[in-house]
Amino acid sequence: MSEFNINSQFTLLERAKVTVDGKRVGKIIDVLDKFGVEEFMKDVPFFPANQGLKHRIVRTTSRPTSTRRRFYQGVASTQDTTQVIFEPVILYEQISSTDEDEYDTIENGNSLRAKKDKVKVKAIMDDFVYGFFNDARTSGSQYINGMASRLNSLSYPGFTTTSLPYVWDNGGTSSNLASIYLVEYGEDACHGIFPSGSAVRGSIMGIIARNKGKIQIADTDDSTALYWAYVSQFKFWWGLAINNDWKIARIANIDIDETSSKALNENLIIKALEHGKFNTAATRMYVNPYLKVQINIKAKDKNNVQWDMQNIFGRDIPTFWGVPVRKLDETILPGSESQIT
Repeated sequence: MSEFNINSQFTLLERAKVTVDGKRVGKIIDVLDKFGVEEFMKDVPFFPANQGLKHRIVRTTSRPTSTRRRFYQGVASTQDTTQVIFEPVILYEQISSTDEDEYDTIENGNSLRAKKDKVKVKAIMDDFVYGFFNDARTSGSQYINGMASRLNSLSYPGFTTTSLPYVWDNGGTSSNLASIYLVEYGEDACHGIFPSGSAVRGSIMGIIARNKGKIQIADTDDSTALYWAYVSQFKFWWGLAINNDWKIARIANIDIDETSSKALNENLIIKALEHGKFNTAATRMYVNPYLKVQINIKAKDKNNVQWDMQNIFGRDIPTFWGVPVRKLDETILPGSESQIT
């Protein structure tokens, strides 16, 4: 649907669908909400980027060795080594533009505009969560490195590769695989970043909404023909900073078929938590609906004490060893991953 072509954007048939009597907008049920997006937005803490549109992280890579000293033996000076990492900030933006007469010819035009603007905000939230997990810098400078691109090859204690961050192998070999992500949040762990200037002032959950008033818009079919439109602008500045690779992990190659021998092996979650340096109070576990089904099947066994339900902020949330489990939409965490090696 064209944003600016009013004939394709809002026909009389569309007017009839969204209004009760042709004069007032009725209730519109949004059935496109994605699992877990609003909860995820509440999980991620944000801090200002320390270098404008990028964030500089300095972390240690080694510690000096002590000298076993005897009397009258000198001690050589030693130094630790550090690593410098830069994380970029990117921008999501949407524009809502609607012919003035679309709103002015109904009695509650502001209500219709608010409904349409809310859809734009939700779309940005969906895009943010998708990018958090699936973005890759190889796609261009307007992308970040998401969790999947940072955790893209097997590496864990006991495997041939043991470098951080750890990606554990559940053993699946088909193309119908999924992953679990463990993420600890905090200023020294994982967090979002945004520009430190005035760009984000007045934002709600990081999203800036601006009413641009009425603006002349050119018809997409005839650039010389103009009409007046109500315009709203939405911006979301964000980046992903991983300060400590011990505080993220992925369990990959999980068959989405709960009857498969390569369905979720929950022992790997224990290994990931124990070999990482997770503060479970600040850690979240992210799964898609297929894996949530497997978790629920395991949890219904009353003898399985690993899975539990905890009341967090007035809601019952499933947990594993005290780590809340969040279900995200399969369009965000797919069930069609190929085997990671």
